[in-house]
Amino acid sequence: MVFAGTTSQGQNQANKPVVLIVDDEENILKALTRSLGRIDVDVVTATSAGDALYILENTDVDLVISDMRMPGDDGAELLRQVADRSPNTLRFLLTGHSDMESTIRAINEGKIHQYLTKPWDDVKLRKLIEESLHTRLLEARNQRLQAELAAKSTQLEELNASLEKRVEDRTEELKLNARLLEHAFSDLQKSYGHVLRLASSLGALREPGAAEAAESRARMAESLAEALGLGEQDIREIRDAALLSDLGNIGLPDALLSRPLVEYDGADMQEYAQVPILAEAALMGIPGMRHSAAMLRSQFERFDGSGYPDHLVGAAIPAGARIIALVRDYTDLLRGRFTGESMTAQQARSELLRQSNQRYDPVMVDIFCEACSAFDTEDLALNEEHAKLDELEAGRVLAQDLYSEKGMILLRKGHVLTAELLQRLTHLQQWSGRDFDMVVEKQNSPDSDCEGLAETRAGS
Repeated sequence: MVFAGTTSQGQNQANKPVVLIVDDEENILKALTRSLGRIDVDVVTATSAGDALYILENTDVDLVISDMRMPGDDGAELLRQVADRSPNTLRFLLTGHSDMESTIRAINEGKIHQYLTKPWDDVKLRKLIEESLHTRLLEARNQRLQAELAAKSTQLEELNASLEKRVEDRTEELKLNARLLEHAFSDLQKSYGHVLRLASSLGALREPGAAEAAESRARMAESLAEALGLGEQDIREIRDAALLSDLGNIGLPDALLSRPLVEYDGADMQEYAQVPILAEAALMGIPGMRHSAAMLRSQFERFDGSGYPDHLVGAAIPAGARIIALVRDYTDLLRGRFTGESMTAQQARSELLRQSNQRYDPVMVDIFCEACSAFDTEDLALNEEHAKLDELEAGRVLAQDLYSEKGMILLRKGHVLTAELLQRLTHLQQWSGRDFDMVVEKQNSPDSDCEGLAETRAGS
């Protein structure tokens, strides 16, 4: 067994096709080897079928050229075994004209691709081998590409399935995060609303009835802003500012707050003029309260320019400040804050109209007076009832804000009373020695099924 015509290959070079020549005659092997040495192939030779099969088991052979007549197994039998063991190897039979019967058997059993007759034409032989090997290499490459394509397709299907699962998981995660954010935002709104009213109650802490008046101002300011067609953000900021309109009173002495405005002398009025500046200062560092702070600064400006602290005129006064001036003075007229004597709603409206275009924006005065009936709360009393703290059970809903003895807001209207909360209120009542005036929604009222709405409204 001889290896002929082999060349060393670099790491980056593709291996040459391997051609196995099988013949028991050395001169035939040498002649074929010499002829194939002119094409780019590696030639391996064997002198028997047994040697050829051994080579086939240990070497990747691309083409076998076998003589028909050999000792032992003939060419037809050898090529049949090659077809069984390495079906992708090309099989050529070298035969004489007198071996036609054996050639036919080789075609049928050995499934040969070509048969060559002796003597052969070297040029035609080389051309046939080159074309056959080229076709085989293309077929092998095609099979390899198809296998790679099938593997890639399988990987792509697995990747798509994995991607769909990841997208589904991510979508569920995003939905969960969105729900958590919604709950967090809702809790934040409730906390913001409660802190806002706590700040409002601090401003009204030393003045009886001031906390209830602040709540009324906020509701009226909100309704008036809506009637004027303002945007949702503006309405919210105006409502919040109206609720905090007494915040600057924290810096005033009790002696001043205990007297009506008509009794103030020049020094008192100078001190009282600090209220809007103090209110602005208290809010200016809070994110989101900048506009509300500006409204509180301008709430004592007058439409004709005679107000303070900046002597603004007409539309130069922020719309929110003009609204707050109206609702603030209206509630103060009802409470007797100006003269010490409480006015009726009709008298208060008449006073607003009298000072229209001087102290107040005339357009806003007209709209406000037309809408005053909307602030009548008599119909709400039908769904309310007074109760003692020890008579209440968990689940009842406050129909009015609950204030401490000094006017600080404890719980907002619409708050649902829990067992723990009732217990805390009981301890606070025992400690203060004062019974709380609990006003709750009637259990059979239509609103009793809207506790969630009431809580949302209370937290806004």
